[in-house]
Parts: sequence; C-alpha cells; structure tokens
Amino acid sequence: MTFYKTNNFVLLILCAFAAFFYSCNEPEQEMITETVAVPTEGMITTVKETEPDKFLIEDETVVAKPEDSRIIAKYLDNTVDTFTLQQAQLMAAKDGSTAEGSRYGGLLRAASFGLMGYMMGRSMSSHRPRPGAYTNPSTYNRVNNTAGARVNQTAKRTTTTRPSGRSGYGGGKSTRSYGG
Repeated sequence: MTFYKTNNFVLLILCAFAAFFYSCNEPEQEMITETVAVPTEGMITTVKETEPDKFLIEDETVVAKPEDSRIIAKYLDNTVDTFTLQQAQLMAAKDGSTAEGSRYGGLLRAASFGLMGYMMGRSMSSHRPRPGAYTNPSTYNRVNNTAGARVNQTAKRTTTTRPSGRSGYGGGKSTRSYGG
C-alpha cells in the first residue's frame, strides 16, 4: 500500500515541477515603443472651393493656441464660412461627414489632408500633408517650410511602451487551416 502512496506522491511532485517549468518557459510578450507628437500651437487653414464640392488648401498659418484653430471656407458663390476646431471635429464625427456627399465633407476632407489634420486627430508620425490637397505646388512648399516646420518643432512628444498584442513563438494567428 505504501508503494502506491509513494508513487502517487512522486507523480504529484513531477506534475508540480512540470507546471512550474512550463510557466517559466512561456515566451515574453513583445513590446512596442512609440513616440506620439501632439501640436502645442493651433492652425488656421483656408480652403477654397475650386469646383462644386471640391476644396483645396489655399493657406495655412500657425496661431498661438490649439483652441484658436479655425477652418475658413471660401465658396464659389463668394461666401465665406469660418469653423472652429471643435465645430469641425463635431461635423466630422456626426454621420461621418468627411464622407462623399455630405454638405461639409469636401472642405473637412481637404483641411484634414493638410496640417489641420494634426489638429483634427491625425498622427503626426504617420500623416504627412498631401501635396494634391493644396492649390498648387508652391503653396504646398511654402506652407510646409513655414507652418509645417514650426508645428513639428513645437509639438510635445511623449514616448510610450505598450504590449504589441503578440507574444513570442506561436503568438501570431495562423493564416492556414487544415481540415474539412
């Protein structure tokens, strides 16, 4: 009878060691370090309607505070609208108004493709103003060499480390399946 008790005890000890060593050998989770830049100054972007519902950036200038940011829209019928950053963000969030067909979608889309995109939440590290969003190449170059340089120089940068969502060997999802 003690033989069986001894074997069960040894088996129990071996299982405990196996569980301990298995947990020690789990692969470490990969970490991603990224730097996030946030503008500390604001932007006034002037967009001009060049044909119905098509807007291009005419000018962008830096202002002291982000809350002073504005979008000035010049329409074909010679009317002008001015939107605060908060109004533009609300219009963009409401019913996806940067989508085709919405009343202000064209002007918001054009503004977001320039430096105003940073003010509207686009990442400063992955978003670059699009040359085609400006009225001409000289406007693009002028704005990016003045306002663009200043916004990048004065941006507040914060470095964060976070889990990548994947762990070592076997941590990713398989793209192959087997079976039928």
